[in-house]
Formats: sequence, C-alpha cells, structure tokens
Amino acid sequence: MQGARRLQSLLPLALCVALLLGCRGEPQTMRVELAVAGMTCDTCVQAITHEVGRLEGVRSVEVDLEAGKAVVTYTQGAIEPAAIEQVIEKIGYEAEPGQAQPVEAPIE
Repeated sequence: MQGARRLQSLLPLALCVALLLGCRGEPQTMRVELAVAGMTCDTCVQAITHEVGRLEGVRSVEVDLEAGKAVVTYTQGAIEPAAIEQVIEKIGYEAEPGQAQPVEAPIE
C-alpha cells in the first residue's frame, strides 16, 4: 500500500519533467547583418550568396552590393555568425558581423 502511495506522489513530478522536456519547441531563427568589403560586381554577390547559402543551418542570404552588406537568416545552434564571416573571408572578402537578432514569427 505504501508503495502505491509513493508511486502516486511521484507521478505528478514525473509528468511535469516529461512535459518540460517535450516543450522545447522549434529552434529559434536568427538574423545577422554583416558588413562586407571588397565586393565590386554582381559576380561577387553571386559568390557570397552561393557559398553562404550552402552552409548547414542557413535559411536565406540577401547580399546588397551598393550597401556593402549581407543579411543572413539561420537556425540558432546550427551555425554561428563567426562561421558565416569565415566563409565570406575565405572567398576573398572582408566581413564583420553585427549583433544577431531573433526573427519575429509572422502573424497569421
């Protein structure tokens, strides 16, 4: 009888733990704007768009030649802005990431 009471008293705790672990939700989508120096033409834009777009976790890449910037949305935890910066620099441009911000969910 005591075993059944003990089990009954632990059941709500076990249920709470299971709910907390199951309610982690989707990973956050983040947005980072990078200042990019050294771009001179549309081929530069295409190269950055292609190489950054191939990275795992990157959802979108928008490169603005005139403004000298790239805006990248990515899945938090899958990639970090420093890795995006490294890829841009590896293909011959200078990049400086700004502060990453969460992307607001669209209102339905």
